[in-house]
Amino acid sequence: MAKLKLIYYMDVLSSWCFAAEEPLARLRERLGGRLDYDWRIAYLFGGGPMGYGRQLSDWYYGRLKTITGITLNGSWREAADDTTWYADLAAQAARELGCTDDRVRLALTRAAMVDGNHLGKRDVAIAVAAQAAGLSAKEIEHAMDDPATTEHMRQTTEEFAKLGVAMQPAFVLRSDIADMAVLSGLVRYETLSSCADEMLDASSKYAEYGGAHPEPAA
Repeated sequence: MAKLKLIYYMDVLSSWCFAAEEPLARLRERLGGRLDYDWRIAYLFGGGPMGYGRQLSDWYYGRLKTITGITLNGSWREAADDTTWYADLAAQAARELGCTDDRVRLALTRAAMVDGNHLGKRDVAIAVAAQAAGLSAKEIEHAMDDPATTEHMRQTTEEFAKLGVAMQPAFVLRSDIADMAVLSGLVRYETLSSCADEMLDASSKYAEYGGAHPEPAA
């Protein structure tokens, strides 16, 4: 059976990554065991302040709604020195503690952009991550303070940068016949699905042809 590997590069508090979650979930459900999936942090703003306030965030969210129909809650924003860093770090900390699935990062995302909680604050990010992970706040905090956690985030953000694209979300798909696709900033299910289907179809046809026609010696 042909398979794909998909790596999803994202920032927990990116509005466009929020928009990508439902299409990604649909694809994973449809492909099941044919898709080997992983998510990796690619933090925005160099891990520092966002540099703009609530008013511009609301403008960005309005623009997103015109394209996707998704309404986001900008109440989590407080000031230009808000950061996505603590939410990203809390998600990575939970991952380091064994929560490698999506539940913690999605809880952080929704706590901010649906519920309006101030995820730019470290203590809020810790509390949300701990509850979602079923761990204590101290465990999450300790993992966030571990230099290895920050280093892993730096490495995955560097991986993203080396793709040569500018936008999160980014999806990197690789097939078992070495085909590769990189989709950056695209969030529609049809785009992601058609790309995956073409790659899986090519892999299947390779296998069928090879089975019926053994490769000759060079």
